[in-house]
Amino acid sequence: MKHITNIRKAVCTIANNLHKSGLSLSEAFRKAWSQVRETTFRVTGVTHAGRQGRLRILDNFRKDDLEVGFIRDKENSFDRNAIKVLVMVKSLRKYTEVGYIPRTLAERLAPVMDKGIRIRAELGGILGGYGDKENYGMLIRAAV
Repeated sequence: MKHITNIRKAVCTIANNLHKSGLSLSEAFRKAWSQVRETTFRVTGVTHAGRQGRLRILDNFRKDDLEVGFIRDKENSFDRNAIKVLVMVKSLRKYTEVGYIPRTLAERLAPVMDKGIRIRAELGGILGGYGDKENYGMLIRAAV
């Protein structure tokens, strides 16, 4: 029952923010419900601060051995809604930062996380790394 209440709270929070940005209330709720169900996105900022090396190492593990999580980065000077993407190797029990949720999606999810509602994350895959110049990337599936 608590999970259903959290989903409804998340939908209302997202819909209110969308309504403030100019959508009608019914359009905002339709869009909010579709985003809460499941969203797939590419992690941003994967080429900064040595994250390519981290992704190269994580690419050696099976998807089942990796766990994805999010944490709010309220002290980020570039984006007040920033949400870090963390990946943990289950056997090592150690998290590493691999990037951020895209700004447009973080705008909607940050208020939801600030209310204490947990966002579920699943690794969609690690992309790239095919040649000397190919960068790594990461796909994530997220839902409330």
